[in-house]
Amino acid sequence: MTDSAHLILIVPGFFICFGLLWSVIVFLIGRLGGWSRLSRLYPGNQPPPGQSWRWVSASFGLFASYRNCLDITLSNAGLYLRPVIIFRIGHSPILIPWHAIVRARRSDLLITKAIRLEVKDPETGGVRKLSFYGSNLTSAIESGLGMT
Repeated sequence: MTDSAHLILIVPGFFICFGLLWSVIVFLIGRLGGWSRLSRLYPGNQPPPGQSWRWVSASFGLFASYRNCLDITLSNAGLYLRPVIIFRIGHSPILIPWHAIVRARRSDLLITKAIRLEVKDPETGGVRKLSFYGSNLTSAIESGLGMT
């Protein structure tokens, strides 16, 4: 085989392998971080009308950090979460109703504000801890919860 024939095989092979590896990693983050369980408990089929933020950061417990890759909508129905398109494998949209949030605690970080929510798991009675970052989003979540 000539060098150009190798190149013709290597370049598409790289993109296929990279795509498969990316898909597996994103899928595992959704499973291990708790996104898949939360999306099963609180499915968000359609985005509700409300105030939206794009490219938001959040964390789910200790294992999953979604830095600047979530779209969030706050509505009367609750908190709607959906990753941007390249992170959607294994991440169905979530709509957390306001009544499912049992506790919220705001914290001031060095350059921004954060809010940590505890969302009840109706099947186990436990809670899932989610943190959201950004001053405007934090204030809006507090308003939605009636904290301000």
